Amino acid sequence: MSNIILHIKDSYYFEVPKALWRSKCDSIEKLPPWLVRLDSDYQNFEAAKIVSSLRTAGAPEDSLGGLVQDWQAWKESKPGNSGWPLDAFLEKQSAELNTRASKWAKVNAPDAAVSLKAYLSENTNKEPYAWFANLSNEKGFQSKWLEIKAEVDSVDFLSSYKKEAPSWGDEKLAFYNKSLDGKVLIPQPFGVLKNAYEPYSGFCISKYMIIQVVVALLLVYAMSWLAKKISTGEAPKGKLWNCMEGVLLFVRNSVVVPAMGEEDSKKFMPLLWTFFVFIFGLNLAGMIPWVGSPTAALATTGTFAFVVFVVGVSMGVKTFGPVGYLKNICPELGLPWYLAFWVVPLLWVIEFASLFIKHAILAIRLLANMVAGHAVLLGIMGLAVGVHAYAMHSGAWGVLAGASVLGMTALSVLEVFVAFLQAAVFTFLAALFIGSSMHHH
Repeated sequence: MSNIILHIKDSYYFEVPKALWRSKCDSIEKLPPWLVRLDSDYQNFEAAKIVSSLRTAGAPEDSLGGLVQDWQAWKESKPGNSGWPLDAFLEKQSAELNTRASKWAKVNAPDAAVSLKAYLSENTNKEPYAWFANLSNEKGFQSKWLEIKAEVDSVDFLSSYKKEAPSWGDEKLAFYNKSLDGKVLIPQPFGVLKNAYEPYSGFCISKYMIIQVVVALLLVYAMSWLAKKISTGEAPKGKLWNCMEGVLLFVRNSVVVPAMGEEDSKKFMPLLWTFFVFIFGLNLAGMIPWVGSPTAALATTGTFAFVVFVVGVSMGVKTFGPVGYLKNICPELGLPWYLAFWVVPLLWVIEFASLFIKHAILAIRLLANMVAGHAVLLGIMGLAVGVHAYAMHSGAWGVLAGASVLGMTALSVLEVFVAFLQAAVFTFLAALFIGSSMHHH
């Protein structure tokens, strides 16, 4: 995939080489519903229904005349506008209008009760969607608008399009099949997708969710196997047993104990060991072709950092009490009272803010390191593709392609080390933050 962002972004499909997975949808009924909803013919069908419903709801006729044409022109004006349905277009225009009105009112009419009315009283001719913004502020129309949206978003409306609209020809089906080649779509029994990267409603199962569950199950199996071996009381035998215990001892003696001390490490080692092996497993998943690393998503790393934050605050409050914990945020400086009167409150505010900042950085740090590695690999691979496109079959492409393969191989080995290192660093910082919350500074 040429787009680096989409390559490292979570999705609702697994991407494999197109030759291994060909889409063979021979009718509109077999295509994913979200793909049909993104089709321009379907969106025009949906737009006609929305305009008809708006007319019934009391929208001014003169504003509805060129609405569909304006929406279509807007979709073509920028790449980011493509695929937006008419209802989303209207809501976006209304939101932007309200934002402009609020900014204008702060300067020109600070005492106005309703910013939009004050703004439109002087700028009505400049705002073609003022009618929708005004209607959106009426309670009666709000409920009607929600009904209109619910109707066009329903499964019944999609089914009616499939029945009433002319059948899609072989050319259009071939186009969509080609776009689905190489994409193993994940079934969504509990939710509805907006597209291949965004949920629309309900609980949608993404690629990263499946990877996390698989890694978690593998770790449960591995740790259960190790626990049974240890419970026998025998000396470690075999490479796997020795390797797992060796890594465990490394994490305990070289990561956790230096960060929080011998005594505290006994209490928190189960949590921190779980952090290490789970993050390491997720990082390694990114090295498997066509899989991906969930630690390249902020939701994953943010959740890890949030758990560290909750555990740290909880243990700090348990150790010192709520007031004592807040006091302990600011370190003892030993200043005379006339300096402490000014310095300590300011320092406390800084330290209190840093409590949140350092946990946010903990999440971003892991995310950035994993994303950077994948981006570099894609960049090196793109060099060969770019030169091939420019020089076609000249010798330059062969030389650079060979260098790219060697470079990617070397960096892939480095990525395995980075996967281990970043899991260890996250575990170390987590131990440091939790330990510091339970001790006087």
